[in-house]
Amino acid sequence: MPEGVWFEPRGDRRIVDHGIAGEQTMTIKYLAGFGLIAAMTTPAFAQQASQNTASSADDESIVVTGHRSISKSPSELKRDAPQIVDSLTQTQIETLPDRSLSDVVERIAGVNAVRGFGSSQGRTVTVRGFDARYNSMEVDGNLIWNSSRNNRGTQLDVFPSAVVSQIDVFKTVTPEIDPNSIGAHLSLRTLRAFDGGTQAFTKVTAAYGLWDQRDLPAGSRPTFRGDFVHKFTFGPEHQFGIVVGAEYQQLAWYDRDNENTAFSQINGVDVPNGNVFRGIFQQDQKRTALFAKVETRSPDKYYGFLSASYFNDSLFDTFNRGGPLLSATSVTGAGVGTGNFTRGTAETFFVEYRLRRQTLLIGSGLDFRVADNAALNFRAGYTRYSNDESLWTSARFRAANLSGSYNVNGPVSSVNYDGASAALVADPANWIYQTGTAAANQQIPHRDNVFNVNSDFNWNGQPGARGFGLIVGGSWRRLDRNFDQTIFNYTVPNGTVLRLSQYLDQSVGTQTVAGLGPVFINRPGLINYLVANATATTNLSPTVDYLLTEDAAAGHGSLLFRGKRFELRAGFRVEKTSFVDTTGNVISGVNLPDIRRFSYTNFLPNVQAAYEPVAGVKLRAAFTRTIARPDFADFANGLTTSVNTQGVRVESGANPFLLPRIADGYDLSAEYYFRGGYLSLGLFKKNLRNETFRQVTNFTDTAGNLTLIRTVVLNSSVSDLRGIEANVVIDRFEGLPGFLANFGVNANATVLDGRWNVVFTDGSRRTINGLRNQPKWLGNLIVTYNQGPFSANVAWRLQGRTFTGTFGATAAADIYTNDYNRLDAQIGYKITPNIKLFAEARNLTKTFFIEQIGINADSTNTAINSGATYWIGAQAKF
Repeated sequence: MPEGVWFEPRGDRRIVDHGIAGEQTMTIKYLAGFGLIAAMTTPAFAQQASQNTASSADDESIVVTGHRSISKSPSELKRDAPQIVDSLTQTQIETLPDRSLSDVVERIAGVNAVRGFGSSQGRTVTVRGFDARYNSMEVDGNLIWNSSRNNRGTQLDVFPSAVVSQIDVFKTVTPEIDPNSIGAHLSLRTLRAFDGGTQAFTKVTAAYGLWDQRDLPAGSRPTFRGDFVHKFTFGPEHQFGIVVGAEYQQLAWYDRDNENTAFSQINGVDVPNGNVFRGIFQQDQKRTALFAKVETRSPDKYYGFLSASYFNDSLFDTFNRGGPLLSATSVTGAGVGTGNFTRGTAETFFVEYRLRRQTLLIGSGLDFRVADNAALNFRAGYTRYSNDESLWTSARFRAANLSGSYNVNGPVSSVNYDGASAALVADPANWIYQTGTAAANQQIPHRDNVFNVNSDFNWNGQPGARGFGLIVGGSWRRLDRNFDQTIFNYTVPNGTVLRLSQYLDQSVGTQTVAGLGPVFINRPGLINYLVANATATTNLSPTVDYLLTEDAAAGHGSLLFRGKRFELRAGFRVEKTSFVDTTGNVISGVNLPDIRRFSYTNFLPNVQAAYEPVAGVKLRAAFTRTIARPDFADFANGLTTSVNTQGVRVESGANPFLLPRIADGYDLSAEYYFRGGYLSLGLFKKNLRNETFRQVTNFTDTAGNLTLIRTVVLNSSVSDLRGIEANVVIDRFEGLPGFLANFGVNANATVLDGRWNVVFTDGSRRTINGLRNQPKWLGNLIVTYNQGPFSANVAWRLQGRTFTGTFGATAAADIYTNDYNRLDAQIGYKITPNIKLFAEARNLTKTFFIEQIGINADSTNTAINSGATYWIGAQAKF
């Protein structure tokens, strides 16, 4: 059998080319992306040698001058897939300054990153208008599980971009895939020891970064990153292999934050009715990745592996805010974004946010060929994930009775105090700490243990097969989750006077206190005082805490038919989800344990077809039914029960009998492939039912008397989304003269039109033109230039107006993110065939994320900016 090729079923969802020969290159670019876990690799069949494009064993002599590429081009990946997919390879990922997976993935059509808590940086992603809770993800066939707090969305910012060799975003899914994939299924590809041949290989990368916004207020750590990977094979026939690697990133910067917390609509104008804040949000992040894998294979017979990986992401943020608190009733002369105020109160405070995410992942697998056209594939994995959050929020230092004027137009607000007020706020002794209002230390740890097993039998599903085929299999996944929140409250007693002048942070030097913008507080000093002297209470959050065991067992089957030009796959998945949940119910102030059990079964049909009317043209159509399981806070939390003044029982909390959201998806696409690229155009539609909203239900007795008022989450709404998506990929303009032939382009655009029927607690409804975190449109334009040892890449990222998911009783309270665009660039030069120097920049446009609200949805609610980031580095491959 040809070197580097082993079992891979054509029908499998994971598009991987295991060392299949492609372009010859002086360096192994794909190795720069080894990553994460070398966990569950793709089950597969061997092709007959006459059907392979792989090099034979004789080709190993070529390795003297070059190495074969592991990865197919994106056009090959898209063309050969049984479903609709868009991909990025490590060769592309390396050319852009994207340092986390959430940054990388939004280069793909229809994908946008969603910012994390209080940060300018993306943490999760939305695909085709559906946010992370509607999507699934795997690494080399292994389930990835690292959801935050109480939703199921994968936090992609944990994974550094250098650990990714290839990422595929499946817009339609097959029955073998986790059905929690209404938006998409994300699949990461990593390195194997046999990729590219059996020779040993080592790669080292190091880079130093510089942020525009750094060294304020108290200095920051240097920004740098480095990664290492080594692979080799051994044994009499090189039938064993080992891959080891590590990566470390240290990132330190600050975001400029501007926030107008609330508006009221008076005489057709948005008038501030809350704080006009400016903020400095310091961010300090460290990421560590360690991975190792042992493999064995016998070409044409079996492939097996055992892998282990560890990821540790540590984030420490300090949010410093300051600005006046205004009452709309005290504003005069209000115009569009401007006005005068009296009786204002200047405030300043801090929040310390610490997040540590640790993942241990162990994977194993065996692919075994049982006949010329049949194979059994088995995978088993274990993930231990911990998500520890700590949120320290101080009460506020305040200076009251102020007057002046404001201007909240644009991303940065301004306030001018009159003479007396300006003098008052300038003296930190006039700022008094709030009494009677608690500072809070919120501890939110949770632990997940995830076990997954799956097995498939594939008959006549190998690449190049003709006629009928069959894929059947089953899977089981168990989640054990322990969620335990505790809130420590510290209240300064009335009569105690603490002044800002006592708690200014001296380490930042002399501070100017102006009443707009943050004052940097001595956080350790204030925290120590509160812990030692304030009145302390503890909230154990019994109705929020829970112990959950959730099982998902599934069986699936697909019939395949492949002719010369036509391909059809029709199948189904039956999945039963069941859980046992232990939480607490608080009844009239008394906590009582509660154990709930519930299960639901979903039948999920799936039909996908492809037709090639002429060479180079591929038409696709698909119908898929997928689900999104309820968020944990909606079904796993407890109930609080009390009796109101009319003697009626009142219940509020989670609903353990929630069903999953279900979507029917319809897709059409047309693709045209040519040498070095492709064009594609796709249409899609999703109809979503069982969407969840919190509602009030009243119960009466036979006489019509009200006996119970229950407020819980119900499957009470429907939504729909439709869109159009286009890709243009041209690797090189080979037909153009001279240096113009060295240019290439990768561009995509997506237009989305969503309808979200929201339901209020009283049962009233309104329709919003957008789903959670759904942009109106998305676009990417990447221009490349390669000439000899020199390369240059410029990327323009665009995102249209996006609904955040925060809505009110009227449209004036809905929050949108304004249009966004960002320019990134990288240049590289190979000083030797093995060593490359590079320089790159991100966010050269220094663009703000601006969230807007109000009558015309154009008043600034929040504006945040991290500035530009610059990197210089070197990469060596041996």
